[in-house]
Parts: sequence; structure tokens; C-alpha cells
Amino acid sequence: MADVRWQGFGEVSPGDHIVFIYEGTSELRAFVVPFIKEGLARGERCLYVVDDQELPEITEALAAGGVDVDRESRRGALVFMNGEEYAGPPPFDPLRMVELLRGRAAAAASSGFTGLRIAGQMTWTLKAGVEDRALVEYEVLVERAAGPVPLTAACMYRRDRFGQAVLQQMIRSHPKVVADDHVVLSLSDLFQNLARVDLQGLAQSARAHRIPKGGFFYHQGDPAPTLKVYVLTSGAVKLVRTDPDGRSVILRIVKPMESFGDRLTLGDTTRYVSAQALEDSQAFAWDAPTVLQAITTHPAVSLNVVRVFEELIEKERSRLQDLATSGVEQRLARFLLRLAQSIGRQTVRGLAIEVSFSGQDLAELVIATPYTVSRILADWRRLGIADAQRERFLLLDRKRLAAVAGLRDEGDLKLAEGSVPLET
Repeated sequence: MADVRWQGFGEVSPGDHIVFIYEGTSELRAFVVPFIKEGLARGERCLYVVDDQELPEITEALAAGGVDVDRESRRGALVFMNGEEYAGPPPFDPLRMVELLRGRAAAAASSGFTGLRIAGQMTWTLKAGVEDRALVEYEVLVERAAGPVPLTAACMYRRDRFGQAVLQQMIRSHPKVVADDHVVLSLSDLFQNLARVDLQGLAQSARAHRIPKGGFFYHQGDPAPTLKVYVLTSGAVKLVRTDPDGRSVILRIVKPMESFGDRLTLGDTTRYVSAQALEDSQAFAWDAPTVLQAITTHPAVSLNVVRVFEELIEKERSRLQDLATSGVEQRLARFLLRLAQSIGRQTVRGLAIEVSFSGQDLAELVIATPYTVSRILADWRRLGIADAQRERFLLLDRKRLAAVAGLRDEGDLKLAEGSVPLET
């Protein structure tokens, strides 16, 4: 899951794949100059994919930051390319791009460099007509582009040039994301379409909550004085309701950029569910009066709240239909495919869902017994369909899993799993 941070987020490790979301050229320079300088200092070849700025602007910024651009270029340590040179002739092919990156890493190694470091202004993909789905596939496949030396990549996205859904997917599927707080909020379901000054105000009034895996943001039955509304920025959270007899059911899995605890906007004064971190998680939090004020003073937030609840209600209708018409194996297959579409990361063996679910968790999510879920997972592992590991799921054969789910292909599946909307 993503670790979302801003400048000063820590030293870049060789092999890191970073998504950087920025608003203007000043932010771009503030990130990319130290990124390139660090690579040169480590003996890496640095490749800069130019698009959102002119090349003279970039070289001037690097020179002002202490880079001897002419000397580094002459010795092959600093290379500039445009999007067409970087990606090759159309049509854009994510798999071909992976092979190109491997070849460039091998060339860097043969020239005596300790690694290959890429800083790419991703606006070139817009000019090349790269479809959103292909772009997301490319990003997850970069993780597979290992060569004889480490490949460190920063894919840099300008906020106003890419759609909300694409940037949300980038945040959910990458291990390291760099973005300012107000940029992150602009991508959340609750605060999208707000003016920058309003987003900055909300970011300043927010309180960051870091909860370790297994810890709780809040508990069922918590009273009004402790109640807050949250936007998850990293990790994953399960919302669980327990009846008086101690029986629990997971109502929803919250993913980065989604809000939870927002039933408070309807005036509730008691928590109806518990919110437990499935992994180390972080969220912004506001007290209920702050969020209610945002709703009443900003029409965009009011519309967002209506949209969020409407979408959650529709997802719950879909889940109820699944419960009434589908078997446990179908429901489990659909749940995993939906989760993989949202937060899956490509690995050498298959698509990984980096969330640790217990057998009880899965049973509660698909309304089944742990024994039935365990038997299905054992069968899938034996057949090479999926592998339930200790800290993650690996979808080994997505086509066969889609067939188990009763789908023609994954495109038939909605991108988010069902949930109970009002129990938050």
C-alpha cells in the first residue's frame, strides 16, 4: 500500500518506484533536482523524460541546484529524452516498455554505472494517446523491470492533467507516493472539486492519525465527544459490526482516498461499527463540526457526500444480489478481483493484494464459514488460480478466477466491492 508523503519524505532507496503528484513547476523542481543529484552522487545513470517543461528550463534548474549538466551529459550520466524517444514508436505497449527499461538498465551496467534512475514527466502519455488502462498497467509492470543494476523510477504526474480515477489508482497501487497534503485531499472522494485555498485550509485543520496493523481508529459504541470523520491516505481499514452475542461481520474495506466515519454528517452521536487497520495505516481526521461546516459552506462537498452515499448504496445492492444469487466461491472470486483492480500490484508470479486477511475476515466479507473459505482457497492453490499467503494474496491466473466468478472478463466487474454504506 502507498506511503504518502511530501518533500523530505526520506532517502530514496535503490530500486524504489515513486509516484510524484504535483501542481506546478516550482513543486516539480523542488522534487526532481534533489532526486537527480542523489542519483548522480551514487554513480547512477539518470534519465530525464522531458515534456511538461522545456529542456532549457530543466537544465537551468539542475544547474542552479549544483549539477554540472554539460559534464554529466558528456560522460553519459545524465540523459534527456522526449516521450517518443523514451517509449518508442506507437502504439504504446506496456510489456514492450518493460523490455526497453530492462535494456536501458543493462546498458547502464555495461557502461559502469551502479544503477539506472528515471525521472519521467508523465504528461507525454497524454500526447501519445495512451489509454488510462494501459497507463495503469505500465505503472504496475515497472515493478518487474529489474535488470543487472537497480532501476529507481519517479513517475511525475501533474494534478490538473490526469483524471481523478487514474491518480487514485496510482496512490493505491504504489508503495511510495509523494504529494502535498492538499493535493492528496483533492483526490479524495469527500473533498474533490474544492478550490486550492479551501483544500489547504482543510489540510491545516486536519489531524494525522497513524494506526499500526491490528489497531483501531475507533470502536463500536464510542460516544460523541471522541467522534471524527476520516480520509484514509495509506493502508487499509476494515469496518466491523458486532452483535450482542459477539458475532461480527465485516461491512466494508476502506482503501486510500476513501472516507470513513462519515455517518456523523447525518447527525449520529454513536459509532455503529469499529474501524480496525488491516495493515499500518494513516488517515486525516476532522471533528464532526468542521466537516459539517464544510458541507454547509461548500456546495462541492455537499454534492460529494451525496455521491459517496449513493455509490455505497449501489455497491450494497450489488452485494445483496450476490448473496441471493451466487455461491460462496463466486462471491469470494468477485471480492478478490474487485480488490485487485483497486489496490493490486503486479509481481513476477502474479497480481498481489498486499493486505493480510485472516480466514475469519474473508468468511465475514463473503458471508460464509471459515471452513468453506479455507477449502476453496486450498482448491485454488492446488489448481494454480490463487495463493493465499501470510501477508498477501497472489492472483496467479486472473482469467480463470474471472471464470470462477462467472464473468466473461474482469471488465465486467465493477471497480469497488460491495459495502454497507450507512454503518460507518
